[in-house]
Amino acid sequence: MENFLIKANLTLIGVFAMLTSCYKIPGSYGYKKLPASLNRNFNAQDIAVPSGYGVELFCKDLTFPTAIAFDEDGAAYTIESGYSYGEEFTESRLLRISDGKLTEVAKGSKNGPWTGLQYYKGNFYVAEGGILEGGKILKISKDGNIQTLVDSLPTLGDHHTNGPVIGPDNYLYFSLGTATNSGVVGKDNYKYGWLKRFPNFHDIPCADITLNGVNYKTDNPLTETKDDKVSTGAYLPFGTP
Repeated sequence: MENFLIKANLTLIGVFAMLTSCYKIPGSYGYKKLPASLNRNFNAQDIAVPSGYGVELFCKDLTFPTAIAFDEDGAAYTIESGYSYGEEFTESRLLRISDGKLTEVAKGSKNGPWTGLQYYKGNFYVAEGGILEGGKILKISKDGNIQTLVDSLPTLGDHHTNGPVIGPDNYLYFSLGTATNSGVVGKDNYKYGWLKRFPNFHDIPCADITLNGVNYKTDNPLTETKDDKVSTGAYLPFGTP
């Protein structure tokens, strides 16, 4: 497995991007590890950039990197998510990058993915996706002390807590992902893994809405009963019409 951070330089401008090289998404249900023979080696010439830009390897050997931030001295930090679709659990980590070398600053629990990173006045702010315990917003000091600012966010489904960002008003803003792609819990959510863990979890509308009473009949993957069917309505737990 190889994961890279790449740096593209233009005069007085640094543009950073993340490139994962040996995982791909088959369908919608998670990563697939490619054979070692297909692992990509980094080659700057493989990346097309506009005239005036240059590309060089910035950092490698990361696992599921998702964000990058810089402190007041220009030092670079990145986070590894700790989770990938397909129910691949690793450790969420905040890492300092110095001359391409990684130093662990802080490590999270298996409640990833860590999806967003912001540095502000001496501390890091991290969005913890919440695949097992619900979403959180974490404040992490440079010496690795982790403080939970917000917890129990309803992000146990397909999409997670994201952001965060500090606004010009000094407030911290973040976003919450939806439980499903359609507002209706279905068999795809079982394949993602979370329906088995949280069979009562479902989307929550952000405002009062009026439904038309439409239900969707599917097989019931939560039982081993042959030909078991259930009907599910929008914004309701699986199997609830």
